Amino acid sequence: MTQDPRLLLKQYVEDIRHPDVSGFELLDLLSTRSALVAGEMHLSATERRRLEKADARLVAAASIVLARLSEIAPLPELRGRANVPPSHWWWYLDLLQQTARTLASA
Repeated sequence: MTQDPRLLLKQYVEDIRHPDVSGFELLDLLSTRSALVAGEMHLSATERRRLEKADARLVAAASIVLARLSEIAPLPELRGRANVPPSHWWWYLDLLQQTARTLASA
């Protein structure tokens, strides 16, 4: 059963406003973002902009998100358990952050 993408978007937008929560809550956030993928094509242009802003907020909060998730397990391990595809970039915040540091030091 596919969930309503508008409800998922509402949940994701609200959740990312508070990134300094438990790692388990952040796992839910990443799962919500993954569930949104199936319904993204049904979002309006305005809703897609809200999604982009929420995604930008997630990237900006990557350090705190990674710290909280690491209290459960390293993100690569969590990613493996969830069996997420590489197209779900939000599960790869560790690699995004590492790439950004590498580019900044180049």
